[in-house]
Amino acid sequence: MALFKKKELSEAEKERGVGLLNSIRIVVNVLYALLIFQAFLILPRPDDPLLEYNSLSQIYADNLMQLLVIVVGLILIIIYWIQFNLLLGNIKRSSPMHAVLALLQVIFLMIYLYFLRFDIEYDGMTLALQMESIFLALAGFVGAINWRYARSRGLTSDRITNTEELEIFYRVLSEPIAALFTLPFAVYGPDIWTLAFLSIIPIGLILKWARKKEIEKMHKA
Repeated sequence: MALFKKKELSEAEKERGVGLLNSIRIVVNVLYALLIFQAFLILPRPDDPLLEYNSLSQIYADNLMQLLVIVVGLILIIIYWIQFNLLLGNIKRSSPMHAVLALLQVIFLMIYLYFLRFDIEYDGMTLALQMESIFLALAGFVGAINWRYARSRGLTSDRITNTEELEIFYRVLSEPIAALFTLPFAVYGPDIWTLAFLSIIPIGLILKWARKKEIEKMHKA
């Protein structure tokens, strides 16, 4: 359809795209900072009237699983933040669709954090764990799709090669695939579900092998 065909941009449209890219970087980085801040707010607070502990070590000992869940959540949010900056590192300008996808990725992470609070408050509710897996996966896949979209629309730097484009694409797939892998493990409780995230190691190795094969195939073509 003609509506979706790539068209030649005017210099004014390119300039607006550069301005939009700068706005996305500022807005999304601020949102990631808020996500990290909100994750810390979930930690047990010493001024909570419901807490009756004699020592700090007792607080951590009695809430060990909750702390582990929060730490995993923080690590995943930081990983996605690093990925976001990686994906935008070779972008020279943005577009309305690119901006929408970038913001959608952060929205999915916000929803993930929302269900993380349910997970902690209701002691590993199965539905909360499943929603965490789903929205983590959605956030990662949206980021990967946005990278491919940016590449196909000429939004990336002319200096990036096809090999580098594939390397970045495969690099950001490990986390969402691992999140999707953890989905069925939610029914076995938060301990097994959290351990299922270790699947990111073999998944990363498989993706590395697949990336190497595709690059070799591309060079032979």
